Amino acid sequence: MRFVVLIFAATVASSIASDAPAPSTDAAPAADAQASPCSRRNVFMKVAGKCDAYVECIDFAPVQKSCPDGLHYNEAVAWPNYPCGYPSDVPCRDRSAQAAKPTPDCPHQYGYFPSPTAAPTDCGQYRMCIAGKAVDLVCPTGLAFNFETSQCDWPFLVSSCDAASYLGYQCPAASFDESGNPVVTNHKFDGNCYAFYSCQDGRPRLLSCDAGLAFDPVSSRCVDADDVACSDSPAVPTTESKP
Repeated sequence: MRFVVLIFAATVASSIASDAPAPSTDAAPAADAQASPCSRRNVFMKVAGKCDAYVECIDFAPVQKSCPDGLHYNEAVAWPNYPCGYPSDVPCRDRSAQAAKPTPDCPHQYGYFPSPTAAPTDCGQYRMCIAGKAVDLVCPTGLAFNFETSQCDWPFLVSSCDAASYLGYQCPAASFDESGNPVVTNHKFDGNCYAFYSCQDGRPRLLSCDAGLAFDPVSSRCVDADDVACSDSPAVPTTESKP
């Protein structure tokens, strides 16, 4: 599930891909034009067995190139657009990639990685590597970083995240109505009356009421804030994971 709150992370990832350094051009154009593998004057072509290598044809002259470490060649990209993308967008299986070029802070020059400073149960903090330099980022409150999709997501959708430990709440056992549909239940967030836990199938989500509303534990829904005795700030609480 994608959300508006993810626009920032998606925008950063897009800008990094577009600003990535030009691919290496170690190989020279083929000397024999008649033997050129280029089927078109200007085109990209994949290299068999490689995740991050490709051939760029310019005026039928082929030049083998490689994406920066951590990125994969995307054969769906049309020339002359930048043809390298993150592995989450360009999966590569049963093929090899260039040797990693790690730095003290990054296992690859580009990519998303667990943050070494995050607590064991903190699923919202992650590290983005740009040309070997680390940038530590945090998902919006209540969301966890999904390394399979390179975006912030509901914690229960992130296989590496223990949602209950991360959010600090264990949902009641799942319940179903007469038609067999799961029943959604809402529960108070201790310490902030503008936030609440929503449970479905025993899986928790941390949500907040719209502006002007507060969570009423009696009705288990958001109501006019004037009808709820609350002295808390309306700001959404910060999800703090305990080691």
